[in-house]
This record gives sequence, structure tokens and C-alpha cells, in this order.
Amino acid sequence: MLRTDVDEFLDLIIQKERITLAEAAKLLNIPQTTIQAWTDFLVEEKIVGIEYKFTTPYVFMNAEVNDKNDFKNYMKFDTKEEFYGKAENRGLNAGQIKLLWLKYINLNKGAMRKLFFDKAKERGISSEKTELLWKKYLEFLEGGS
Repeated sequence: MLRTDVDEFLDLIIQKERITLAEAAKLLNIPQTTIQAWTDFLVEEKIVGIEYKFTTPYVFMNAEVNDKNDFKNYMKFDTKEEFYGKAENRGLNAGQIKLLWLKYINLNKGAMRKLFFDKAKERGISSEKTELLWKKYLEFLEGGS
């Protein structure tokens, strides 16, 4: 499995439960501006939350992300185009966007798959055909920008 700096950041948040952006940047040896950009984007995508104590920002995992396969929390997924557009508007570079996109897919894969299969069943598509279509769709999602 591909491990990214964003994965390390999210693992650190899970481990610490709450962490300042400055502490995360120091522990990961990543510029605080990069941590801030990731945080802004991850907050918008509801993967993490942010709270302030006085003027110090603390980041934490959103509770709803803890159950990655609960598709009720993810009935509306961003398309690849929407996701990339939001990230570009946040000033993230292409490499950062792709890593965050892959993380988004990994966090939501179970729920996306369930929704995909439910919709295919509603349309009367066989489970064998649905499995093949899911694999092709996942390849597209995980592919280039």
C-alpha cells in the first residue's frame, strides 16, 4: 500500500487525538505552511476538524471518518474533477492533490463500493458485471489526474 506524508499526518492526528499544526510540522519535518494547506483541505472534506485554544489551532479526526465503511456518512462523494478543483483553489500543487485524492479514495472506498453496488443492483446489473465495472471504475479513480 502506498504511504504518503498525508498518511503520516493523519496517523499522527489519530495517535495524539489532538495536535497543534506547529507540533505536527515539527514531528513530521514538514513546513507548517504545507501542514496548514493539508489541514484546510482536509477540514473542507470533513476528514479532520480544527479548533482553536486562544490563537493556537488544534487538529483532530472527525468522528464520522472513524467508520470508513458506513456509507450513510458519505452519500455525496466529490467527483475527481470537483476534488481537484477544490484543491487547486486552495493552492495545493499537483503532487499534493494526487496524494490527497488517493487518501480520499482509500478513506471512502468501502462506502463508495457499497453505493456503487447498490445502484448497479437497482439497475438490474448482475453482480459479476458490477464487480468488473467496479474494478474499472476504481482503476480510473486511482489513475492520473
